[in-house]
Amino acid sequence: PIVRVEEAPGNARRIFTGIDIIAPGCDALELVWDTLTDYEELATVVPNLVSNRVISRDEDDCGARLKQVGGAKIAPGITFTAQTTLDVREYLSGLPAHMEADYLATGGAESANEVGGSSEGTRTASVAARAFGSTLPLTWDVFPRPYVLSSLPHRDVTMQGVRGVGDFRHYQGVWRLQQLPGCAPPGSSAMRLTYSVELSPRAWVPVALLEGRIAQALGENLEAIRDHVAKIAPQTSPPQKADAAD
Repeated sequence: PIVRVEEAPGNARRIFTGIDIIAPGCDALELVWDTLTDYEELATVVPNLVSNRVISRDEDDCGARLKQVGGAKIAPGITFTAQTTLDVREYLSGLPAHMEADYLATGGAESANEVGGSSEGTRTASVAARAFGSTLPLTWDVFPRPYVLSSLPHRDVTMQGVRGVGDFRHYQGVWRLQQLPGCAPPGSSAMRLTYSVELSPRAWVPVALLEGRIAQALGENLEAIRDHVAKIAPQTSPPQKADAAD
């Protein structure tokens, strides 16, 4: 997976992760969507979830409130555990524009959002995005925009910490799912899964001490979801050639 850590004002960071997933004989995006929205079973798939409990379901069945405990080793013999209570919401057509930070497009940074470029312009755009993001305040209900192909439709699942509860002063992130047409071999489908999150621990924990391990844990979670999809995808065999007539 790709992992990128950016500074944010105060004791905070924004972390962006992404991975491409291919599934044979089925719709990879639907498998990933079903995995992420099966809230009762998340801890059986995501390795860095110590515990996960569904407190309630939204009346429209498009979200839930979860109580989670995550764990990450930050040094030999030292494990940081964080408890969060999260409100999760599903957006089949993606987040509304007013709920997404647009700093990636500031200063020509849009090209950094399109995967595959390596030009000097892309590097300049990436620097501009980092510089602007480091000054962009954390704002509730405005989620960090993932690094994705902006020209393709997507689905989103947001996760937002309940204010004043848990070990983070601020926590909100978004899972983004996109089909990747033409990027899989015949009989398979491809999709891109990204997660972008902004977080700020309580003041007594310096975020610089945690950022590397949290970023690593997020990458491990993406790999686990990819491996889970590979395991549950229907296994297809190439068609057998008919015997030649005598």
